[in-house]
Amino acid sequence: MNNNKVLGICNLHNAPSLGGLTQHRSYGSVTMLGRYALIDFTLSNFSNSGIDSVATLVPEFPNSIHSHIRNGSAWTTNMKTGFQFISHNDTPNLSRVNNTDINNIISNKSFFRLVNFDTVVIAPSHYLSSMDFRPIISAHERSGVDCTVVYIDVFDGTTSFDKGQTVILDKDNHVKYFRNNTQKKDEIKVSLDTFVMSKHLFEKILKETPNINPAFTFQKMIAYLNSEKEIVVGAYRFEHYVTPITSLKEYVQNSFSLLKYENRRKLFRSGWPIYTTTHDTPPAKYGNNASVKDSIISNGCKIDGKVEHSILSRNVVVGKGSVVSNSIIFTDSVITNKSKANYIVTEKNVVIESNISSETDTPLFVKSK
Repeated sequence: MNNNKVLGICNLHNAPSLGGLTQHRSYGSVTMLGRYALIDFTLSNFSNSGIDSVATLVPEFPNSIHSHIRNGSAWTTNMKTGFQFISHNDTPNLSRVNNTDINNIISNKSFFRLVNFDTVVIAPSHYLSSMDFRPIISAHERSGVDCTVVYIDVFDGTTSFDKGQTVILDKDNHVKYFRNNTQKKDEIKVSLDTFVMSKHLFEKILKETPNINPAFTFQKMIAYLNSEKEIVVGAYRFEHYVTPITSLKEYVQNSFSLLKYENRRKLFRSGWPIYTTTHDTPPAKYGNNASVKDSIISNGCKIDGKVEHSILSRNVVVGKGSVVSNSIIFTDSVITNKSKANYIVTEKNVVIESNISSETDTPLFVKSK
């Protein structure tokens, strides 16, 4: 990376809704696999890539992100030179449509002016991967383009990445234009909403966007400048495993896909740890009647019933005679009184005392009382 100073921006502004899971919390703080938060993958990718200066852009519910990241020590290898800054838009009376990633940074420009950087990497948290940004930054610097977008080749585009944006490339591997996935082709190139750019372009975007369209996001502004031939956008193909989390149904399906060791091995690459905030909880306790198959059981759980093809977060209790199947149960929830829970996702602190099951192909979300 030619010793360039890099600013990593974890962008939660374009994160999709996960139904009830994101009704009262930021997307990035949603639990994944009972232990991690969705934001952990992006923050760990920055950390493992040697990017210690990181700002997280939060559109709403910043307290849930503050609670998870704390002082950022889990991801910042050098607390003297690095930092984890959580940025949310404090502009009064800002409309929802104008609550964008760009306006978030403009609202906090006094902080960003204090940061010493040459290159900016912007990445979301709704595409989970173990991504090394170092070769991407090096390729960007060698190419001489103004901006580089990271993409993957997809071969089932008619049934997957329905909320994704595709990139159309020319013979020089430059982006001709961006398009939403119409799901009419199987073989497509899907943008991972990850961009590398110089400080000069970053500042140009911040300066010009309010005059062009104050509702533009980084994604839309880059597409606009590219279409107007004001910048050249190159493309970098990411060749490793990516897990999209763009809806509640997809969250459940792709969480369950990671119950398979071969899929977990692709996402959690050797020598590339995914860091998270630690909790001082004891190991899970299994009673005489416990039966667990094809499941992830987190620390602090007490199991004396049956758990199949499910994911349990910390301190979940499954009582004697109770059955949990095809479900994701969040922290401090209790399934008791010989209840049966099938294909559900619960909020934290939910108590289930009767049989409950989804009657559709979408999981049933259960709120806490």
